[in-house]
Amino acid sequence: MNFLDTDVVRVIEEVLPARFGGGPADYQLVESEDGNGRPRMTLLVDPAVGPFDPKAVVDTFLTAISQGSGAERVMSVYWVQTDVLRVERRTPVTTSSGNILHLHIDRRSDNRSTD
Repeated sequence: MNFLDTDVVRVIEEVLPARFGGGPADYQLVESEDGNGRPRMTLLVDPAVGPFDPKAVVDTFLTAISQGSGAERVMSVYWVQTDVLRVERRTPVTTSSGNILHLHIDRRSDNRSTD
């Protein structure tokens, strides 16, 4: 199961900036794997965005993303139960042409174990 890209874009471009400040280019979802090959999703928030509670950002993201059909709600519950989503205060990753994509897939291996 996956979230629709249009839903992710809406949350990153509209919901998060409206709630926590900044603009669409200040938020980015990064997909990677932990040291055990499990998926890890990191929501990058640019340091220029004012102070915020990381848990509130996660809760807001998951609540907004799960507004669709039953599949989105199931996926949101799964992300909560598996603690797959974390927030990191870091400048979003840019492409070689300087663009910031809504979703960045980190192909580098993360050798750290989460256990």
